[in-house]
Amino acid sequence: MFDCIIIGAGIAGMVTARMMARAGMNILIIDDSQKNAASRVAAGLVNPITGKRFQASWRFAEFLNLGLLQYALFAEQDSQEAYLKNTPMIRLFVDEKEREVFYDKIGTLNATEFVGEMLESGTNQLDTSIRNEHGGYRTLQAHVFDYGRFLDVSGSMFRNNILNTFVAPHHIESKDGYWSVSTGNGSIHGKTILFCDGWLASKNPWLFDASLKFDIVKGESCIIQSIDLPETDIISQGFAIRPIGNHRFRCAATFQWNEATTIPTAFGAERLMQRIQSLINCEYEILEQSAGLRPTMLHHLPFLGEHPNHKGIFMLGGLGTKGALYAPHMAQQLVHHFSKGEQFDEEMDISKQHTRFAIH
Repeated sequence: MFDCIIIGAGIAGMVTARMMARAGMNILIIDDSQKNAASRVAAGLVNPITGKRFQASWRFAEFLNLGLLQYALFAEQDSQEAYLKNTPMIRLFVDEKEREVFYDKIGTLNATEFVGEMLESGTNQLDTSIRNEHGGYRTLQAHVFDYGRFLDVSGSMFRNNILNTFVAPHHIESKDGYWSVSTGNGSIHGKTILFCDGWLASKNPWLFDASLKFDIVKGESCIIQSIDLPETDIISQGFAIRPIGNHRFRCAATFQWNEATTIPTAFGAERLMQRIQSLINCEYEILEQSAGLRPTMLHHLPFLGEHPNHKGIFMLGGLGTKGALYAPHMAQQLVHHFSKGEQFDEEMDISKQHTRFAIH
């Protein structure tokens, strides 16, 4: 009998599994090993200032400090270089209107902590390979998370506790005080089930009466190679080009709403090239293209907690593009709930904020 059966081995499921295991819980992970899952194709950018309207990222310092601590512990345990690294980032303005919006908002952005050197257009502050038509600024406290390496290393650690299979909702049933999951090799029993299955939660009948409201977003990204583009900074404009070594750069992402396929498209490739060429002025070659799906919550905050009508079913999701930032805090909340009976974070707790997620 497992203490918890975790369904989904993306960033949310894997961080939670590691923190539960460290707390002494007996866990099993079930995952269908999709290479194009959202965590696998994520750009990995952790940004304190987000969006076209330059919003300060929700509770950024709190979540980042915990994330740096937890990921450092994981890296030490794994004998790996840091998974989460501070990385220089240049944020360029799209046009003069966006520049004006930024200056209107700068007083709300904790500028001394998050905003560095201001960049003027038409100057030699940037390499000539970078388009600088309207200026921008250097972002402080931007970080990059290495999703692929973290998930690969963590998966190897749990190789005896991961079941690589797809679990349909009708394979799950409640029995006398526990939950049973049917697989091709028999049944697995757990005291609790935790759904960390990303956008698939929107189709999960076990979660329908939790009234979660999702929009499904398809993101396409690519890896390019360029010998002319400097490998020192992330370049961002609501779309990011970040160095990943050997003159290669990950470019992410285009977004398409309610397109529930993970197949890269010619339309996506065209959009990617348009975005790349709006940021750089040099030769490049596209090496590969990928696509993934992720859920975006109606109210843009993640959710966490026990299902209001099914005791023993827990859910964690809605992390959007900030999975690496939110996951350690949310996993810690679950561990403390199971081990100490502590209440969940009220801004995330599905039972306390049920009406916030209701379909209107």
